[in-house]
Amino acid sequence: MRTDRASGRGAAVLVAAATLAGVVAIARPLSAVDALLVVTVVGLAVAGLHELVTTRSARDRLIGALLVAAAVVLAVRPVWGVRALVTALGVVLIGEGLLAVHRRRSWWDAAWGTGLVLLGLLALAWPDISVFVLGVLLGVRLVLVGFPGLARALPRPVAATLVLVTALALCGYTVVITSTSPEPGRFYTAPADTPRSPGLLLRAEPFTTDVPTGARAWRILYSTTRAGDEPTIASAVVAVPDDQLMSRTPVIAWAHGTTGLESRCAPSLRQRNTVGAGGIAAVHAALDRGWAVVAPDYPGLGTGGVQPYLIGSGEARSVLDAVRAARRIPQLNLGRRTVVWGHSQGGHAALWTAMTQPDYAPDVALSGVAAVSPVSNPTTFLRDLQRRPVGTIFVAYALAAYEATYDDVDVDDHVRASAQLPIDRIASRCLRSKASRVSLTQAQVMADRFVAGSLYDGALARRLSENDATGAITSPLLIAQGERDRVVTLRLQDDYVRDRCAAGQSLDYRTYAGRGHGDLLREESPFVDELLDWTADRFSSKPTTTTC
Repeated sequence: MRTDRASGRGAAVLVAAATLAGVVAIARPLSAVDALLVVTVVGLAVAGLHELVTTRSARDRLIGALLVAAAVVLAVRPVWGVRALVTALGVVLIGEGLLAVHRRRSWWDAAWGTGLVLLGLLALAWPDISVFVLGVLLGVRLVLVGFPGLARALPRPVAATLVLVTALALCGYTVVITSTSPEPGRFYTAPADTPRSPGLLLRAEPFTTDVPTGARAWRILYSTTRAGDEPTIASAVVAVPDDQLMSRTPVIAWAHGTTGLESRCAPSLRQRNTVGAGGIAAVHAALDRGWAVVAPDYPGLGTGGVQPYLIGSGEARSVLDAVRAARRIPQLNLGRRTVVWGHSQGGHAALWTAMTQPDYAPDVALSGVAAVSPVSNPTTFLRDLQRRPVGTIFVAYALAAYEATYDDVDVDDHVRASAQLPIDRIASRCLRSKASRVSLTQAQVMADRFVAGSLYDGALARRLSENDATGAITSPLLIAQGERDRVVTLRLQDDYVRDRCAAGQSLDYRTYAGRGHGDLLREESPFVDELLDWTADRFSSKPTTTTC
């Protein structure tokens, strides 16, 4: 009797533990995948050692050695283990689905099997989502250990119908979000030999997509350089008022905010808001004033290669070389007076353009630089955003760009193995695309638990600090900041301005109550008219003011 009671208590404890573990796994699927990976590695190692120790067969010893080797490889490169688990999930679903369809005992067997096959294909097509599904399924399985009746709660026909409808809906959604992304055409392809001289016009063609009334535009391909003086190419859109084509009109170099990291995220590929992406009201108003606009995409957007996301020298050079190349368009005669405008990431680019110009492009003399909500300090920017879902997207872009640019930066040092697939896929999606909703959902599930250790130590921390905009700026400088900005915070900007003033930098700092990150450049914002007037004063060489 006592033995029965003890075994009963033991079973109850196991059921409670399994249920609790299942609930935790459902709430934290990445942790569940990490645990499953550990169990897999240990299981492979134990099975392999068992074969090596207990058998004399050469074949079995070879199998044992392979199992131990696999355990070692997955322990050293756990992200491979995660990929293997996700692939196994897809294969198992497809296999079970095909078996159900083959049996065809009833219509719901066919529906159930078809749904499983489609879900398996989706698991292979969306491995980043499958990571979360795998963790949740593990949690559900643990819960069912204690409550096996839950698995039989739904009648089989209802379950089969739900699986099939869900699979079809997910397939349809996949088609919608993957078929609408524009892809660069031949225009963006690099010539056989990339010129080593920056600022050369390689191609130009008329551009008509969403060009404001009263203006003409060209899409151009030009040579520039990455960080480290490596030659590359970039694209841009150049827009000029119809009546100012040969009038040596002043130039606004527009550095846009974050659009994504992949080539298809280039503003020049959009069907709307192409000229002045992110600051459409101000940029179109510049054309109304009779000024030309040169809007670079940045290298890696449109063109191949890696975008210098928050990498100051690469951003700055692409802005300066876009102006140089625009001057070479045969149908234009642009003036030498240039003012740089930049918003968010483009604000970072604008600050670095001012820092870089004297030595890199003395022929592009700047009359002024306006940095709007600039990412003046990348480290603080990413740290501020890390705990917010949208921040995970910016962190993913930065990690991908820095790893591709700097040999000493390795994402594996900063992102847990179970999160690397989602982080990689998030970095591959454009910020305003329909697929970005998937990124935001993943970010909400992960929160800031995707980080292994810290983002702000080692080589990554050093490289981020190298890209702080702390160099001397001799051009007139305007910094504008919305006080309700939750992306680039007022505290970040206040600290930056205070430090730059203390270092002797002259600048005009303006803040705007009630304005956030995206609405500071909208038509109804008071800053737009102030920016236009400030720019007109710079073109007229009027004295500047400083708030330091």
